[in-house]
Order: sequence, then C-alpha cells, then structure tokens
Amino acid sequence: MNPRAPHWFEFNRLNDLPNDWTFEVTEWDDDPDVEGVVDRGEAEVVRDDHRFVVNTWLEPRPRTHDRYWSVCYETINQDGELEPLSFHISKSQSIARNNLGHARDVLDNGDARPHILVRDHNDGPREAFEYPTEHMAEKAADLQIELKLGNDDRDYIVSVHTVDEWEQRLQTEQSLRIRGEL
Repeated sequence: MNPRAPHWFEFNRLNDLPNDWTFEVTEWDDDPDVEGVVDRGEAEVVRDDHRFVVNTWLEPRPRTHDRYWSVCYETINQDGELEPLSFHISKSQSIARNNLGHARDVLDNGDARPHILVRDHNDGPREAFEYPTEHMAEKAADLQIELKLGNDDRDYIVSVHTVDEWEQRLQTEQSLRIRGEL
C-alpha cells in the first residue's frame, strides 16, 4: 500500500478471506507543486494471467472537484498488444469495488465464457477486444455507448459476440471477400 494514497486502503479490501488475488498501487501522482488538482493513481489486481487495472483521479470543478474510479480488464487489441479497456467508470468507489469484485468472482468460479467487444468505426477501421466474461463485455459496451453519447467525435457502433459467433462472422466475411462479394 502507498501511504500517500489513503483512499486506496478501503478499495484494497478485496474481501475478508484469504485469496489468490494481489493488489498493488503501481503509480501515484500527488505533486503539491503543480497547479490545479493533481491527485491520480493506478493500481493493479492480479491473479495468474488475469490483470485488472484500477485508476482513480480528481476532476476539477469550479471551487471543488469530483473523484472518479475506473476499472479495466487488461485485454488484447487487434494488434496483439496488451490494452486495459475499461468496463466501468464511476464517481462511486463502492460501485467500482462491486464491479471489480463481481468480475473477479466470475473468473474465480471458472464458469467464464469469453466474449468479444467490437467497435465498428464508420470510416472503416474495426477494433475487437476479448473479455473473459459476458458480464465484462456487456458492461464495456454500455460504457462505450455512454462515452459516445457524451462525445460527438466518437463515431462507432458497438456490439458484443461470443467467441464462436465472432469467428464465424470473420470466416463468412473472408469467404465473401474471396468470392468478390464484399
């Protein structure tokens, strides 16, 4: 635990029972010499090959600020690179903890079925991200839609598919391309 980040203490209580998940604050920025509100941190929650990235930051407001929490699952993008893609952003630490806890519990129960989140951009590029559970993929899709509604520059359609459905769709597209129909 990082003593300069006291609000991580509560978040670190993954549960009261011994478990295989480890929690570590990996980065903290609270430089008092910088103008404005600087209070941002990143932590990771890890078990085996599964890694969650938790970010918290202050968003300045007139005469005050809001604290935000982001929970991401480190996934693989279409270029084969590791990319933590958020499935939850909130002003509430308790809701962020609940989302992290639920996603972690689903992984622990071993009944996870991977799902693919797809962002189809209108100008051509398509991005696909694999989540280990349907819950996380659906939450991520909801978040992407919320972000799009709040930002006109985001121009994409979001969908979620099982891995089998997505592989079938790619095979169909490839077949149509070979026959010149796509």
